[in-house]
Amino acid sequence: ANVEDDIKTMELYNDILRIDNELKARGISDDDSVGPRVLSSIDSMHYEGDDAIVAAIKALNLSSTSEVLDIGSGFGGPARLLAAEAKCHVVAMELQRDIHEMATSLTKRCRLGELVRHSHGDILNFDMSTIGAGPGSFDAVVSWLVFLHISDKHALFTKCNEMLKAIDQGGQSEGGKLFCDDFFLLNPFTSEQESSLKNDVYCTDLPSREEYIQLLEDCGFRNIIFEDRTGPWTAYVNERLKEFVANRERFEGIHGEPPYKHLLHFYTAIVNLFNSGSLGGVRITAEKKP
Repeated sequence: ANVEDDIKTMELYNDILRIDNELKARGISDDDSVGPRVLSSIDSMHYEGDDAIVAAIKALNLSSTSEVLDIGSGFGGPARLLAAEAKCHVVAMELQRDIHEMATSLTKRCRLGELVRHSHGDILNFDMSTIGAGPGSFDAVVSWLVFLHISDKHALFTKCNEMLKAIDQGGQSEGGKLFCDDFFLLNPFTSEQESSLKNDVYCTDLPSREEYIQLLEDCGFRNIIFEDRTGPWTAYVNERLKEFVANRERFEGIHGEPPYKHLLHFYTAIVNLFNSGSLGGVRITAEKKP
């Protein structure tokens, strides 16, 4: 089976019409231009909303001269916010064609086409010379809650490393940096939790903290900061579920009952995994070794 079809087992990635429906419900019609912050309240699939993107801008010191690669860019929310706030250039790479196409049209509506370029493909099987100026051309590689879907993390982080700029031997510039929000194994999972991770979250073989750090070192990274976000994310997903249930009537009025049930199932599964004390959340920053 193809990875692009497989990942559709995850309820969050179904119901692509949700964004259009939500925009219409807010009085924004098909051709209206829209601000990236308005959109990010609708199209966000990561945690902590815009704060997570602002954290990346600060950690990576992004500016108008920065070239950024966003892997698994979804509907393009983070890429657009990076571009709008830091004025950097972003290549937004997404595996799922329907989501990629929706992202491209949303970026046009935000009038950010000059700064954000969309690319459809799988990072593990892609001619990366066609991305930006190719390997060694990016100041930063970023990703929000995507790497958990990719089992072959060695191949993944090797690719990320290859895309980053090398450290300038004259010492004029730092090496490129990685920034990602991801899941990790905090405590061993029960077989029921493993099954929920696999079927509800499309996630297998999560590394522990020690394994994750070792993996990054093996793939050419140094100055690794492993910031445990389990506490705030556990609070975030519980609050998200509570709000979602409280707003059921509005949601079903706009989107109908099946999307509500799909998302309720997914949000509940995530809450159960975090509340179990087995699933951990991490924000990683790391620099390419010379």
